[in-house]
Amino acid sequence: MTNIPDTWRAWRFRRRNRPGDSLPTSSDQTAAPVVETSASTAQEAYAELMKQRIAPLLRRNGLIGSGGRFSMKSETHWALLGFQKSAFSDRSEVRFTVNLLVVRRDEWDELVARAPHYGPNPTPTITYPAPVRHARIGQLAEDPADKWWRIHPRQDLDLLMSDLQSDLLGSALPWMRQQITTVGQ
Repeated sequence: MTNIPDTWRAWRFRRRNRPGDSLPTSSDQTAAPVVETSASTAQEAYAELMKQRIAPLLRRNGLIGSGGRFSMKSETHWALLGFQKSAFSDRSEVRFTVNLLVVRRDEWDELVARAPHYGPNPTPTITYPAPVRHARIGQLAEDPADKWWRIHPRQDLDLLMSDLQSDLLGSALPWMRQQITTVGQ
């Protein structure tokens, strides 16, 4: 049997807001702002956020893709941005982060020749050996840390989207563009 850290157990069995629970009061500084949305579950709120807000934002900024996986248009590089949901997300809460990956296409082909199980295309949520460059969005901040966003069914998605947009446009996309200009040069 594997040892499961106590911190994981505390997170997994934490108290969550359920339908019918009272909403946090304004004196609760740790609570996320709460408003009514059209989503009745956290998964629906995540899907709505992805389809109606995140995908259009990324497309306006030169990326293509959908369903949580996007790429910059490049003939020479794989430059991927992928959303990763926590394995412990459920109807009351979805946690997600953003993974970034950049590698020259010819270097990827050489890597696959040595390790065919990687497949023809890289995936941003998998860690590969060099020459592939990886980053989690939180690592690009002034104070690098693993950053995860949380979505609840009745959460103010405008506040979350503002923070996410700031990180995507201010850190993630510039990092990807910088990697394209410096990787393999």
